[in-house]
Amino acid sequence: MSGFITRRKVALATVGLTAGVGLFVAGTGAASAHMGVDLHGATPTAGSGSTIFLRPGHGCDGDATNALTVNIPAGVTGVKAQQKAGWKVSATPTQITWSGGNLPDDQFDDFGIKLTWPKLDAGVASQKFYFQAVQTCNAELKVTRSGTSATVTGMLPDYAGEKAALFVDGLPLTIHDVTIGVDGAFSVATKAAKVPEGADVVAKVNGRQVGNSKAGVDAWLDIPAAGSTATLAMPAPSVTVVAPTVAAK
Repeated sequence: MSGFITRRKVALATVGLTAGVGLFVAGTGAASAHMGVDLHGATPTAGSGSTIFLRPGHGCDGDATNALTVNIPAGVTGVKAQQKAGWKVSATPTQITWSGGNLPDDQFDDFGIKLTWPKLDAGVASQKFYFQAVQTCNAELKVTRSGTSATVTGMLPDYAGEKAALFVDGLPLTIHDVTIGVDGAFSVATKAAKVPEGADVVAKVNGRQVGNSKAGVDAWLDIPAAGSTATLAMPAPSVTVVAPTVAAK
């Protein structure tokens, strides 16, 4: 379970062994989501506050990340989201979403969360807390229909001035490549029959896919309880919180 995915598939990865969850994580064609957790050297201690930073490892199928939603583990309180330029933040005590931004696939950024860890049960030296996260990559191409006519519009600012080949479900849409405008936009008028409802419209520059009509998703999901036959894609993103007595040593 590695590599990128197509827009029609969802990347599955694990977020720890959660009892009672009946999702089977397996199958071909799925990719591992990659989400790092950085503490900037601090030791997370039960009953105390911390600031953690989530770091997406890549976008969706090579496209930029435009939204990130994170579920807060049970017991964690005092949650505050980092304000980030160019991103809208919405938050509840159990979930945070950054949206409207643009994090290219070949770059990284940190999404900070300030929080307070719960106290641990007596005699417990440490406990892992897992963070479920979903990355969303917005569609760069859109299809609008009017009767028997259709228009394919695109926004690819990273490829302004270049020529793109358009495909519908793998078949060429136009005889000649289209020129992407200086603002990254382009528009192609065609017949509605050439772009059926739900068709996968793709833009390629020099043979490399640079845009798609379907939004992509990379998701961290719960997996079955220990003892199931699920195959783990990779270690789960987690933070190990220690008891105050352990931290003091």
